[in-house]
Amino acid sequence: MSIAPTVIQALRFKGVAFDVVTHPHRATAAGSAHAAHVHENQMAKAVLLKDPGGFVLAVLPACESVDIGHVSRVLHRPLALASESDLAEAFYDCEPGAVPAVGEDYLIPTIVDEGLRHLEEVFFEAGDHERLVHISSEGFSRLMQDAEYLPISVPHR
Repeated sequence: MSIAPTVIQALRFKGVAFDVVTHPHRATAAGSAHAAHVHENQMAKAVLLKDPGGFVLAVLPACESVDIGHVSRVLHRPLALASESDLAEAFYDCEPGAVPAVGEDYLIPTIVDEGLRHLEEVFFEAGDHERLVHISSEGFSRLMQDAEYLPISVPHR
Protein backbone atom coordinates (compact mmCIF):
# COMPACT_ATOMS: atom_id res chain seq x y z
CA MET A 1 0.00 0.00 0.00
CA SER A 2 1.08 3.64 0.19
CA ILE A 3 0.04 6.83 1.91
CA ALA A 4 -3.73 6.81 2.41
CA PRO A 5 -5.54 9.17 0.00
CA THR A 6 -7.27 10.95 2.91
CA VAL A 7 -3.89 11.65 4.53
CA ILE A 8 -2.50 13.10 1.27
CA GLN A 9 -5.65 15.21 0.88
CA ALA A 10 -5.35 16.54 4.46
CA LEU A 11 -1.69 17.49 4.02
CA ARG A 12 -2.29 19.21 0.69
CA PHE A 13 -5.50 20.98 1.73
CA LYS A 14 -3.85 22.43 4.83
CA GLY A 15 -0.64 23.31 2.97
CA VAL A 16 1.59 21.14 5.11
CA ALA A 17 5.05 20.32 3.76
CA PHE A 18 5.96 16.72 4.48
CA ASP A 19 8.26 13.92 3.60
CA VAL A 20 7.79 10.19 3.86
CA VAL A 21 10.02 7.88 5.87
CA THR A 22 9.92 4.23 4.81
CA HIS A 23 10.73 1.41 7.19
CA PRO A 24 10.36 -2.36 7.45
CA HIS A 25 6.82 -3.56 8.16
CA ARG A 26 5.83 -3.12 11.81
CA ALA A 27 2.44 -3.67 13.46
CA THR A 28 2.57 -0.90 16.09
CA ALA A 29 3.36 2.81 16.17
CA ALA A 30 6.22 2.19 18.61
CA GLY A 31 7.55 -0.57 16.36
CA SER A 32 7.35 1.75 13.36
CA ALA A 33 9.22 4.45 15.28
CA HIS A 34 12.00 2.02 16.17
CA ALA A 35 12.22 0.65 12.63
CA ALA A 36 12.43 4.20 11.23
CA HIS A 37 14.99 5.29 13.85
CA VAL A 38 12.58 7.87 15.29
CA HIS A 39 12.28 8.60 19.01
CA GLU A 40 8.95 7.31 20.36
CA ASN A 41 8.17 10.71 21.89
CA GLN A 42 8.25 12.23 18.36
CA MET A 43 5.89 9.57 17.00
CA ALA A 44 2.24 10.61 17.22
CA LYS A 45 0.22 7.42 17.55
CA ALA A 46 -3.52 7.50 17.08
CA VAL A 47 -5.89 5.49 19.27
CA LEU A 48 -9.53 5.18 18.25
CA LEU A 49 -12.03 5.36 21.10
CA LYS A 50 -15.76 4.75 20.91
CA ASP A 51 -18.98 5.13 22.84
CA PRO A 52 -22.65 4.97 21.77
CA GLY A 53 -22.30 8.54 20.46
CA GLY A 54 -19.51 7.65 18.04
CA PHE A 55 -15.76 7.82 17.73
CA VAL A 56 -13.03 10.02 19.22
CA LEU A 57 -9.43 9.85 18.05
CA ALA A 58 -6.77 10.29 20.73
CA VAL A 59 -3.34 11.33 19.43
CA LEU A 60 -0.41 10.90 21.80
CA PRO A 61 3.28 10.06 21.87
CA ALA A 62 4.02 6.42 21.00
CA CYS A 63 5.93 6.06 24.28
CA GLU A 64 2.72 6.71 26.25
CA SER A 65 -0.67 5.04 26.78
CA VAL A 66 -3.99 6.82 26.53
CA ASP A 67 -5.68 7.33 29.90
CA ILE A 68 -9.17 6.30 28.79
CA GLY A 69 -10.71 6.90 32.21
CA HIS A 70 -9.40 10.46 32.31
CA VAL A 71 -10.49 11.14 28.71
CA SER A 72 -13.97 9.77 29.49
CA ARG A 73 -14.29 12.05 32.53
CA VAL A 74 -13.02 15.16 30.72
CA LEU A 75 -15.26 14.60 27.68
CA HIS A 76 -18.20 13.33 29.78
CA ARG A 77 -18.43 10.24 27.59
CA PRO A 78 -18.17 6.52 28.51
CA LEU A 79 -15.35 5.79 26.05
CA ALA A 80 -13.62 2.47 25.43
CA LEU A 81 -11.13 1.20 22.86
CA ALA A 82 -12.71 0.72 19.45
CA SER A 83 -12.70 -2.73 17.86
CA GLU A 84 -10.73 -3.86 14.82
CA SER A 85 -13.91 -3.68 12.73
CA ASP A 86 -14.45 -0.10 13.96
CA LEU A 87 -10.91 0.76 12.81
CA ALA A 88 -11.59 -0.70 9.37
CA GLU A 89 -14.84 1.27 9.12
CA ALA A 90 -13.42 4.59 10.32
CA PHE A 91 -10.11 4.41 8.43
CA TYR A 92 -11.47 2.81 5.27
CA ASP A 93 -8.48 3.72 3.06
CA CYS A 94 -5.81 2.46 5.49
CA GLU A 95 -4.31 -0.93 6.24
CA PRO A 96 -5.89 -2.50 9.32
CA GLY A 97 -4.34 -0.99 12.45
CA ALA A 98 -2.30 1.70 10.64
CA VAL A 99 -4.26 4.64 12.01
CA PRO A 100 -3.07 8.09 10.90
CA ALA A 101 -3.25 11.03 13.31
CA VAL A 102 -5.59 13.07 11.11
CA GLY A 103 -8.95 12.15 12.63
CA GLU A 104 -10.72 15.37 11.68
CA ASP A 105 -10.13 14.54 8.02
CA TYR A 106 -11.98 11.26 8.59
CA LEU A 107 -14.76 13.28 10.30
CA ILE A 108 -13.70 12.00 13.72
CA PRO A 109 -13.37 14.47 16.61
CA THR A 110 -9.74 14.48 17.71
CA ILE A 111 -7.97 15.18 20.98
CA VAL A 112 -4.21 15.59 21.15
CA ASP A 113 -1.93 15.06 24.12
CA GLU A 114 -0.28 18.27 25.26
CA GLY A 115 3.08 16.48 25.11
CA LEU A 116 2.99 16.75 21.30
CA ARG A 117 2.36 20.50 21.24
CA HIS A 118 5.97 21.69 21.45
CA LEU A 119 7.94 19.16 19.40
CA GLU A 120 10.17 20.44 16.61
CA GLU A 121 9.09 17.61 14.33
CA VAL A 122 6.39 14.96 14.38
CA PHE A 123 6.01 11.58 12.68
CA PHE A 124 2.79 9.59 12.27
CA GLU A 125 1.47 6.53 10.44
CA ALA A 126 0.76 7.22 6.78
CA GLY A 127 -2.05 4.65 6.55
CA ASP A 128 0.09 1.57 6.09
CA HIS A 129 2.65 -0.28 8.19
CA GLU A 130 5.72 0.73 6.16
CA ARG A 131 5.58 4.52 5.89
CA LEU A 132 5.57 7.46 8.27
CA VAL A 133 4.66 11.05 7.49
CA HIS A 134 7.29 13.49 8.78
CA ILE A 135 6.21 17.11 9.37
CA SER A 136 7.33 20.18 11.28
CA SER A 137 5.68 21.39 14.47
CA GLU A 138 4.02 24.15 12.45
CA GLY A 139 2.63 21.57 10.04
CA PHE A 140 1.37 19.47 12.94
CA SER A 141 -0.36 22.54 14.40
CA ARG A 142 -2.08 23.14 11.07
CA LEU A 143 -3.22 19.52 10.83
CA MET A 144 -4.52 19.64 14.42
CA GLN A 145 -6.10 23.10 14.16
CA ASP A 146 -9.58 21.78 15.02
CA ALA A 147 -8.40 19.33 17.69
CA GLU A 148 -8.44 19.94 21.41
CA TYR A 149 -5.18 19.63 23.35
CA LEU A 150 -5.52 17.84 26.71
CA PRO A 151 -3.30 15.86 29.08
CA ILE A 152 -4.53 12.43 27.94
CA SER A 153 -1.56 10.10 28.31
CA VAL A 154 0.30 8.18 30.98
CA PRO A 155 3.65 6.35 30.75
CA HIS A 156 3.49 2.73 29.49
CA ARG A 157 3.08 0.28 32.35
